[in-house]
Amino acid sequence: ISKQGNELASRLSEGLPNSCCYTLSKWQQQDSVTINGRLSEFCAVLFEKHEALIFIMATGIVVRSIAPWIKDKSTDPAIVVVDDKGLNVISLLSGHLGGANKLTLKVAFLLDAHPVITTASDVNDLPSVDMLAQEVGLIIDDMVDAKTITAMIVNGENVELHDAEEYLNPHVLPCVKGAVKGAIFVSNKKVIPTELPFVKLLPRNIILGVGCKKNTDVEGLWQFIASALDEHNIDVRSVLALASISIKSEEEAILKAAASLKCDLQFFETEALKEVDYLFKGSAFVLSQVGVASVSTTAAYLAGGQSGVFITQKEIRDGMTLSIFEKSK
Repeated sequence: ISKQGNELASRLSEGLPNSCCYTLSKWQQQDSVTINGRLSEFCAVLFEKHEALIFIMATGIVVRSIAPWIKDKSTDPAIVVVDDKGLNVISLLSGHLGGANKLTLKVAFLLDAHPVITTASDVNDLPSVDMLAQEVGLIIDDMVDAKTITAMIVNGENVELHDAEEYLNPHVLPCVKGAVKGAIFVSNKKVIPTELPFVKLLPRNIILGVGCKKNTDVEGLWQFIASALDEHNIDVRSVLALASISIKSEEEAILKAAASLKCDLQFFETEALKEVDYLFKGSAFVLSQVGVASVSTTAAYLAGGQSGVFITQKEIRDGMTLSIFEKSK
């Protein structure tokens, strides 16, 4: 919003090639976009459009402008503030999940400025739950729990890690003596039996193999999947993909189930399934119809990279078959 600020923006644009520069009309340049109306109102547009925002102006202006649009740390964009002379770069909002802390360090490097990061875990060189999850693509079950466990870590309390597949570095938590006060579970389980305060971090490592007759009832398949996941204590959010044979690629029940699960869809040609069909017990009738004796197991096995374990194989209900495969990390 100032001449000097626009000069800084030009410098930053060279180091941030995918960035877009917004400025007042009086400083308009060929490669910039005009701020329409009041900045506080224009921020609504910016929040919806961008993953990160760098404001070159006073922090007070920024706070007042973005305040109405702040919703949740898991969805808000990263907000970084740079003073008009480029001396300080401040991580203001969404430091961890939004990436503002990392962006602050990058901007400070580009401008040879001083980075200002105030999150307790960072200034104490300690891990935070949200950063641990973000770095390896785990889903945080509950942000309140994440905050509670991070506070325990920062306050020097003993937090233990349960992570059989070692998605996280087993030595990531500080070694603290004394009674265990909390825990981090990296798990695809829906319910975790413990009396300790804990946070669950979900890996997406479950593959569902599905076989079904033509025009299978949409609700019927969904209820089959939901009940099977519940029976085996699997959190629905851990489903990475739904897999089947290619001739089912337009089956409405399968397509809608994947949409409900918000997961990938993988369909395999008969020839690909045949290569592993001998590994599983199948049906002569299915073999005569589609060319392989077992669709749900072979499809799940291939979609899981042929590395992992079956939680259940070929459960059957009303002409539908379901296999649940837990792929290796």
